[in-house]
Amino acid sequence: MKSKPKFAIDKMLGRVAKWLRLLGYDTFYRNKIRSITLLSVAQSEDRIIITKDHYFLKHPLPVPILFLTTNTLEQQLLEINKKYPLQMKKAFSRCPLCNNATTPIEKEYVKRLVPEYVFSTQEHFYQCIHCGKIYWNGTHLQRALAFLEKIGL
Repeated sequence: MKSKPKFAIDKMLGRVAKWLRLLGYDTFYRNKIRSITLLSVAQSEDRIIITKDHYFLKHPLPVPILFLTTNTLEQQLLEINKKYPLQMKKAFSRCPLCNNATTPIEKEYVKRLVPEYVFSTQEHFYQCIHCGKIYWNGTHLQRALAFLEKIGL
């Protein structure tokens, strides 16, 4: 079975990086990074560069490059999906902020970490193993799923 692709996203595509992470893809992104550094990361970590930076079109490169030609998030995700079919299998298993895995956490441990209403209305919580951010299956998840369904992913 072929493993899921790993991506390295240029600094112009932060929203794309967040959504790829939401879909469960290992996605390297830094909002302040030089193109040559991004290339180095992609090469050393076997990542596909997704970019709008013309720098990557001017040089022969040792890693796969997907140069996006569209401008909206919806179009960009569809453009990526055309070249690298995106799957929902591991959706919502990564932190959209730092790219690390999330893991279930017992409800009792989040009482002081989430709003009171969330604590009283939700049963399942997840925590990023790196940054500690707490997630739950609230309306943000429903909106994300509706957006992905709308664009056909």
